[in-house]
Amino acid sequence: MDIKWLKSFIAVVEEGSFRAAAEKLYVSQPSITVHMKLLEEHLQVQLFHREHTKVKVSAIGEKYYPMAKKLVAQIEASTKEIHLEALHPAVPLIISVSPALLYTNLLERIHDFIEENQQYNVEIVLEDQMLLESAIKEQRIDVALGLHKFISKDFHSERIDRSPLKLVHSSKLQLTEKQLDLQLKSLFAEHPLYVGYLNEHTPVVEYLNSEYDIKKFHKIKDVIFAIKLIKEGLGIGLLPESLISEEIEADILRVVDIGPVATIYPVDIYMSHLRNSAKVSPLTGFIRQMSH
Repeated sequence: MDIKWLKSFIAVVEEGSFRAAAEKLYVSQPSITVHMKLLEEHLQVQLFHREHTKVKVSAIGEKYYPMAKKLVAQIEASTKEIHLEALHPAVPLIISVSPALLYTNLLERIHDFIEENQQYNVEIVLEDQMLLESAIKEQRIDVALGLHKFISKDFHSERIDRSPLKLVHSSKLQLTEKQLDLQLKSLFAEHPLYVGYLNEHTPVVEYLNSEYDIKKFHKIKDVIFAIKLIKEGLGIGLLPESLISEEIEADILRVVDIGPVATIYPVDIYMSHLRNSAKVSPLTGFIRQMSH
């Protein structure tokens, strides 16, 4: 089907005659007649009732009219879009986000960047944290957002957020002790402490273990799994406030004060990429601006 047939049909319906349609489209009247014949043959319907020099739209023609207008609009829009794409091809940008950060506002920041920078074709992936450096070097991803800082000089790794650690337990656990010190002793004596998913645990846990007798440790590599277990009341954990702010506000998790040690060893979120990568500059600049 030729778009010219559709435009001729629309013009005839709107102008009321082949002659007026021809004048509107700056073509000859015989061209309009040919277009209508070809369109009717293609659709295998009669779009007009012809009476000498007059034409009247048939019932099926009236039904087809809005469909034809929609088709023309879609064709013209897609043509314009592909022409713009050819002139300004979308730049692929692959961002790796640590699963632990799905609970933060980072995804919202990325969404805002996409809305303001339509020239990028952004893909968000979840990459194994142990493979991030090789993934960037091999250009399988462009930017990594996670809890670990890249040490290699090949990368630029900057902190974009910082959050204090919180010792939390499920609201399902009812603490009978009133004094803070006794609460901590009770928690560490009766419930396992989940560790292993954050480097920042080590000094804080060492401090707590020197002050209290922690009966049991459970080592878990995945912070999302740890949050799930703690929410279910199956243990307690040290978690950055930014990851669990909604759970704390909703009283799903409750915080027990462990003193200044929580702020001495905060959890940092890093944005990392290859040095001197101009491709990622708009994204890194946007996230950096949103972080302040």
